[in-house]
Amino acid sequence: MSVKHFFLDGNTSKGYVSLVKYIVSTMNKVYVVKGSLGSEKTKLFKTISDYFEQQNLLVYLLHNPSDEDQLDGIVVPEKSIAVVDGSKRNGIEAKYSGFIEESINLDEMIDKVKLVINKKSIISKRNEIEQLHEEAYAKFARGKEIHEKKEELYISAMDFDKANKVTAQLAASLFHNVTIAKENPIVEQLFFGAATPNGAINFIDNITSDISKRYIIKGRSGSGKSTVMRKIGKYAENVGLSVQYFPCGLDPNSLDMIIIPSLSVAILDGTAPHVIDPTRASDEVIDMFELCMDQSIDTKYDEEFKQLHVAYKAEMKEGTRLLEEAKKVKDSLEQIYLEAVDTVELYNKMNEIVATITAN
Repeated sequence: MSVKHFFLDGNTSKGYVSLVKYIVSTMNKVYVVKGSLGSEKTKLFKTISDYFEQQNLLVYLLHNPSDEDQLDGIVVPEKSIAVVDGSKRNGIEAKYSGFIEESINLDEMIDKVKLVINKKSIISKRNEIEQLHEEAYAKFARGKEIHEKKEELYISAMDFDKANKVTAQLAASLFHNVTIAKENPIVEQLFFGAATPNGAINFIDNITSDISKRYIIKGRSGSGKSTVMRKIGKYAENVGLSVQYFPCGLDPNSLDMIIIPSLSVAILDGTAPHVIDPTRASDEVIDMFELCMDQSIDTKYDEEFKQLHVAYKAEMKEGTRLLEEAKKVKDSLEQIYLEAVDTVELYNKMNEIVATITAN
């Protein structure tokens, strides 16, 4: 089969947002792995992933938005198994009591005496990481506010009747041969991209690699791209089809993509920061700006748009810099834990975990 890449969490304008509840609600067996060693947990997740890949099964790799080279877990849909990092999700076992198969804490393999020696440094670094992330989220929130000012100007040029017609035409083309499905729809939610220390990163091409038809929605801010996707997704659910929703990495209340697997259809926002242009013969562009807006709006507010764009970019750039600083501190913190771990015990425990999960 294949490997698909996602983010389970996001560094957003609303702070740190986790979509773990959607994993718990859609998987039969959920294993939680805790511990301070992100690099070791990533090795564990990759080992489990490799096993299931060798069984020719599809695996979701869930990347960490604060370090995209590290993993927050994996999902094996056909086995209905998920293994997720619980370190940033304190209380996950209590919140989802009865739905967690097992919780494992890798910090049990750490020499606590060695940690005590570095107690002040550990606490200081943890506080610094938290502070840097909070400052980054404030920058992203400011960026969203600027984006909303731009959106308000564009909305003034929007013809909502035309937008409704675009949605109706798209729905008609998608569902004209669809009958009410007998199975209960599965609703998944993950991020296809995230704000990371390396800037905005997305896995759109990977996620849609096996999708037959992609509708790429273009348009200015406020042109109804998210609304179209939400309406189509809800219609699909109403006729009993499973839907994958992908919230915006900056504003998780907005949608950037939906996939209807049974129709092999993706509808996605193809505008910055994840510019997607048609690259396949079957790709179809829907330009909401051309179809639903008075295009003189660009000329009317040309100077305002330029100023807002510059201000937005500045806030996002500073937010990214703060995430980069936080990662540097996090890496130095992890080194302290690495020096305190009993490597033999750790790898023995990891082998036990792999054996338990892959026995399913």
